Amino acid sequence: MRKLHILKLALITILSITLVATFSFVGCAQAEEAVEEVEEATEEAVEEVEEAAEEVEEEVEEAAEEVEEEAAEEPITIGFSVWTMEFTFFQNVEKGVRDACEDLGYEYIMIDQNADPTKMVQDLDSLVSQGVDAISVTPVDPGALGPAVQNARDAGIPVVCADIGKSGPVNALIISDNFEGGQLAAGYLDELLADNPDNTYKFGLGNLQPQWTYARERGEGFIDKSEELGYEIASEIIVDPPSAEGGYDTMQQIISAAPDIVGAFFSSGREAVGAAQAVEGAGEDIYVVGYNGDPEELQAIEDGILAGTILQQPYVIGYQSVEILKEILEEGAEYEDEVVPAPVKLVTPENLEEIAAELEERRGQPAY
Repeated sequence: MRKLHILKLALITILSITLVATFSFVGCAQAEEAVEEVEEATEEAVEEVEEAAEEVEEEVEEAAEEVEEEAAEEPITIGFSVWTMEFTFFQNVEKGVRDACEDLGYEYIMIDQNADPTKMVQDLDSLVSQGVDAISVTPVDPGALGPAVQNARDAGIPVVCADIGKSGPVNALIISDNFEGGQLAAGYLDELLADNPDNTYKFGLGNLQPQWTYARERGEGFIDKSEELGYEIASEIIVDPPSAEGGYDTMQQIISAAPDIVGAFFSSGREAVGAAQAVEGAGEDIYVVGYNGDPEELQAIEDGILAGTILQQPYVIGYQSVEILKEILEEGAEYEDEVVPAPVKLVTPENLEEIAAELEERRGQPAY
């Protein structure tokens, strides 16, 4: 519009100069006729310029509408790479991602890493090749993730890790408040032992593999709170393999190394159930608390085998990963290497029914 105004001024100026020149070389009668001709020519020229400007504005508006329509016709696509769909925890992360995509009107592509670090990297590169707009990933091996994340970011694709850990230039990691979870476990064991005259103030700890840096914060929180409450970690062993069988064997080793412990914390669900079964099999009076809130744990709590567990909220983690990607893609939010904590809950025999009902409503299936 500014250019149009300048053009009008220039046109009027030229015509005015022409008018002055006309007065200089012709008589009054002829000059009056010339003035009328100039005025008519000016009006015609201004009308033509205004009509041309209106046409240009209409073309610009039409082009903008076409761009908006094209953008609307190409929905955002989220790619999700999951550790494995074998376990309930990751099934719930995946459901959270899928539901968020459905609620936001996004297209959704899911690839199962099958617990294979090499396939994890290949899967992320495949999602980049498929042209997804953003990626959510639950990495089986966070340390191997870096190059694939860099490849995605170089292609302009934001990456959010939904639990486990991160490496490379991820935009964000959403992960359970594991340190707080470990502290909750220690505090609950202390409550259970408050009136026990035989309390030896000794605990056992079934810890996780070193590469799971963030998950190992569960053990750190447990140790921190235990020591604050006056307890000694009499035996700490890494559960290997990370399974119910591994938990069973590890608990037997802990009992052998420290037979006078009165409680134990196992940092993952299946391992905790195995540990509790080992305690029951040995006829020992040891409280065991787990971590995850897996169906097996909830069932073991109902059966009176497991004292309690720390419930992660994998569905929330998955859903929130897509919400953050939406903020980045649609709102221009800036996330760079941020860690977003997800809340955890203590599950005991007293609140098991309530927690199970909440989980069933959210997941659309029985909690256990």
